[in-house]
Amino acid sequence: MSLSVPNNPIASLHHPKLSTSTKDDQSVRHLSDNTVTGHIYTKHREDDSVKIDVDNYIALVESIITTADRITETVTHGTEGRLIFSDDFLKVNAVDPPLCTLHKVSSQLSCKAPGIEQAHKTTLDILDILVSYSWEAKAVLTLTAFATEYGDIWHLNHYSSLDPLAKSLSMIKRVPLLKKQLEGMKYRQVLVSPNSLIYSCLRAMKYITQLKNFAKYDTKELSVLSSVLRQIPLVSYWIIHIIVAARIEISSYLNETEGQSQKYLNELAEKINSILDTLENHLNTIRIEQEEIDLYRWLVDHIDNFPTELTLVVPKLIEGKVEAKPFIDGSTGLQVSVEDALRDKNVILLISGLDISDDDIRAVDLVYNEVRKEDKYKIVWIPVAPEHSLEHSQEEEKEARKKYEYLSSLMKWYIVPYTTKIAGWRYLEENWQLRQDPLVVVMNSQSRIEFRNAIHLIRVWGTEAIPFTNGRTHALLEKNWPESTLLKFIEQPRLRSWVNQDRTIIFYGGKDPNWIQQFEEKVVEIKNDPYIKEKGNTFEIVRVGKKINEVNDYTLTPRFWITQWGYFVIKSQIKGSSAAETTEDILRLISYENENGWAVLSVGSAPLLVGRGNLILGVLEDFNKWKRTLNIKAFPDAFKDYFNELNLKFHTCERMTLPGFSGWIPMIVNCPECPRFMETGISFKCNHGRSEL
Repeated sequence: MSLSVPNNPIASLHHPKLSTSTKDDQSVRHLSDNTVTGHIYTKHREDDSVKIDVDNYIALVESIITTADRITETVTHGTEGRLIFSDDFLKVNAVDPPLCTLHKVSSQLSCKAPGIEQAHKTTLDILDILVSYSWEAKAVLTLTAFATEYGDIWHLNHYSSLDPLAKSLSMIKRVPLLKKQLEGMKYRQVLVSPNSLIYSCLRAMKYITQLKNFAKYDTKELSVLSSVLRQIPLVSYWIIHIIVAARIEISSYLNETEGQSQKYLNELAEKINSILDTLENHLNTIRIEQEEIDLYRWLVDHIDNFPTELTLVVPKLIEGKVEAKPFIDGSTGLQVSVEDALRDKNVILLISGLDISDDDIRAVDLVYNEVRKEDKYKIVWIPVAPEHSLEHSQEEEKEARKKYEYLSSLMKWYIVPYTTKIAGWRYLEENWQLRQDPLVVVMNSQSRIEFRNAIHLIRVWGTEAIPFTNGRTHALLEKNWPESTLLKFIEQPRLRSWVNQDRTIIFYGGKDPNWIQQFEEKVVEIKNDPYIKEKGNTFEIVRVGKKINEVNDYTLTPRFWITQWGYFVIKSQIKGSSAAETTEDILRLISYENENGWAVLSVGSAPLLVGRGNLILGVLEDFNKWKRTLNIKAFPDAFKDYFNELNLKFHTCERMTLPGFSGWIPMIVNCPECPRFMETGISFKCNHGRSEL
């Protein structure tokens, strides 16, 4: 935090330019932040061996100064002596002031020559007196010394018409001379005006105490707090410097001597305004972060530790308060309060950006149609619209709202109104691991989490996954994985019959049409081989992803690979990430996403092997080398044994990139080709042109 931008920073105040110039030529700009801190840190460090209640002193000083200025207003308006005090001025807490110390500070404030050099020297002298106090205490005690003298002057004046002693003392203090200056611009620049130097110093003191109160938070959580706290000594110096300059100006009225130059007072006003702006901006930032911290802690307590009513948790998660905006009912377009929508219900929270796929929306729609039958679950879409750059904010905002409206039109469930800010964003990221991919969290009516990663359940099993419990997931994982992840992408009328008969099936696919063609031609040759016909060893081949009557479609939809990944993530999460669980055929299949071809050999739906295209073709091309083993082995066993022989000769380990899924993901994965753990790295990919969460 830089409090000013000096034009000519210098190593010492006694710079030739400054020391030889006239008073009017001297400038606050010569006192750069580096110069000031160099002076004050030479002798002064943070020392609070003598403690005071800074807040009480601030309240006391404010009471004195505002009361004194109210008296000056009665003088100006001709109502002198008729001021009525409110009870608020009697509510100030008592303090136990260090009188001797205050007298020493007051002595330093009295009868000084005008100008920046004297103000700087006096400020350093006052810091020497207050060396045992904290920085904020140094500033508030200096302000107390000023307020004591200033308040005494106007207190005597107020009672001088009734009290002979007060009249005599006010004459000694030359109050009548001060009264002549009340309408002067410089006087009001120093006092009376809400934006005067002294009132600005008072505001700065309040900001400092507010900042110190945030010290109870972890400075790692409040991004600017640490740097702002380090600036308190510098701010305290300038508060004291300005108080000194203001007291010199007041003294000049009483002594009928030359006061501060207008230029100097203007520069001090600029300086304190700059300090106030900086502190205020940082305070606003810290307050926002503090609200986020408090909300995060609340969500952790009321979701993870002590689950509470869902109708309290969901609004706090979305807007940070219980009184949230009503949902939009996607089936009717009407607004529904959170309380009415979720009371005594389980909830399926769908949290996503505006790039959620139509496939995911269709999958959730099937779940919606199923759960609405018993009305135990409600689905709520929480959209996360991207924040827009200033340069194209209006255009991007318009496009985002248009996308939101389109997606909303596809949904029959509850929809959160458009927003670019989710209050519980930190909780979503840190506790639910929200990333680029949609996140589906299932909670009961008491906000207890039933399943945190349900998007994968929905993608793999759809409505079969209901009611999204660990028990149901365990039951689904008992099936052979091709039944959950391959069969749904195949349109072959006889496939179910083949699976039920435990027929030998080779599922195949790939990106390269030439590989597909070679594979199919080799299969035809083998099926027509007399030895196969003689032994009666038959097998079926099924193209994955190919629709009936489609000839040249050699691509698999992204949903196919997302489904494979979903199964792998769920099984790793439920069964654990041990070598026995994660080194499985589905992970090998995933690693072949960008291969020319691949195949899965199974008996019914039970997988025997998964192989990349070149090895599969090698087995088929070498059929004459292993076909005699069919005398003693079944076709799938003979195929697998010869495949394993080739795999030993042409072994290649795999490399995979895990998509940016939300929720739990495995951090330890075994290579599908060998028993070793796969190395984990970090990759960076530019998403230029794509809106992200």
